Amino acid sequence: MKIEITVQNMFFIFVIGTAGSGKSALTAAFEKWLATSELGVTVVNLDPGVEDPPYTSDVDIREYVDYGQIMHEFGLGPNGALVAALDMAISHIDDLKEEIIDYGRNYVLIDCPGQMELFAYRNSGPLLISSLKGNNPALSLYLLDANIVRTPPGYLSSMLLGISINIRFSLPQIGILSKSDLLSEEKVNEIISWSTQPFILQDALDITAEGMLKEYSSSILRVLEDIGSGSSVLPISSRQMEGMEILYGEIQRILAGGENYQTYE
Repeated sequence: MKIEITVQNMFFIFVIGTAGSGKSALTAAFEKWLATSELGVTVVNLDPGVEDPPYTSDVDIREYVDYGQIMHEFGLGPNGALVAALDMAISHIDDLKEEIIDYGRNYVLIDCPGQMELFAYRNSGPLLISSLKGNNPALSLYLLDANIVRTPPGYLSSMLLGISINIRFSLPQIGILSKSDLLSEEKVNEIISWSTQPFILQDALDITAEGMLKEYSSSILRVLEDIGSGSSVLPISSRQMEGMEILYGEIQRILAGGENYQTYE
């Protein structure tokens, strides 16, 4: 009989986003911020295909599945090997969870695979997330790439993808404007206004979109309004370490009701 292990006040934070959106960079930067703030954090790499992440992982899926070997042995391409590796990782969920529990730290920061669509829309992705977090409080940080969301259609399509991911993983979700240092302050404020005031986004879409794109965009925006996805995105610069304190406060608000937890080692 499998026994569910739950450590009091252990919070799971899954970093999710499209390839190149800055997941690993945010994981590294937020780990540094938590450690500097004397908060205990366990870093988990859940991407079998990553070669050189910008952080040192405490728990690493690559210790259980060999992405390169799978590609060679089964004659698979990069995407096929990732799918196979994630499917194989299911048999090691208990080992991964035991490692996490053994560290006994309050914050578990999990860097998810770069090919988000392969991770989210295979059964292995949601199963890995639900099994790792168990009954512990958990949320996802959904990264919106600044290079994509700088335009109204790009922002809208990214938000729609975020809702789809939210449905798959069934976790509270914080929208992150990743790599905000690439944008002007004026553009960052404009994107924030799109996230909180849909009529401003609608006006922007009316100007930039035409024909069927305009019609589709308006329909999608109405869906977003109906389901109440009006939370402000948080601008984050991992390179400049900006926005970390605000991000931490939002995580505490959602998972711990504003209370701070520390693990002394």
